[in-house]
Amino acid sequence: MTKGTVPILDTLLSLYREKERYILLADHYLNDMEKAKDIVSDSFIYILEHKESISGDKARIKGYLLQIVKHKCLNELKREEVKQNVYRNMYDIDISVLSDDNITRHIADSDIQVILRIAGNKMKKRTLEIYTACRLRGLSHKELAKIYGVTVNYIAKEISKANKVIEMVIKNYLHIILLIIQSIGNFTIGGGNF
Repeated sequence: MTKGTVPILDTLLSLYREKERYILLADHYLNDMEKAKDIVSDSFIYILEHKESISGDKARIKGYLLQIVKHKCLNELKREEVKQNVYRNMYDIDISVLSDDNITRHIADSDIQVILRIAGNKMKKRTLEIYTACRLRGLSHKELAKIYGVTVNYIAKEISKANKVIEMVIKNYLHIILLIIQSIGNFTIGGGNF
């Protein structure tokens, strides 16, 4: 041991007997008793690790210890603030992604394409063309009758046929989706974790 080390150790030992004071100070900053205890312990360890460079009387070492506790508390508060900001940003990003109409629209568009592809395989090509021109491109019955050289009544019948096929496909498609959701729910509930 170097000269002056024993008095520092004696001083630290006497200050350690008063550690509750420092813990209360740290708790005042942090509002977390467990973290306060950890910070005070870390502060004493820090002084022990740097005892060679510390000199002075008990009052000076006490002030040094108070400064270390204070700085460790402030560092912890900064770390917590950064962590909270990261969580807040992640939450904001999740909310914006989930509420983004483009994502919802993309999912709906892909579902519509699947439904139309399945339904298209179950109807005449011309019926599908008339239906998609009416529903997706917004052409009126009158415009479609003129394009296809048929009556408005014929267009209405073709759209009605397509609606029935699509309705049937949607019912089947929804049953499949509901079965998948139900099986996932049963798997999660019954089987625990994936």
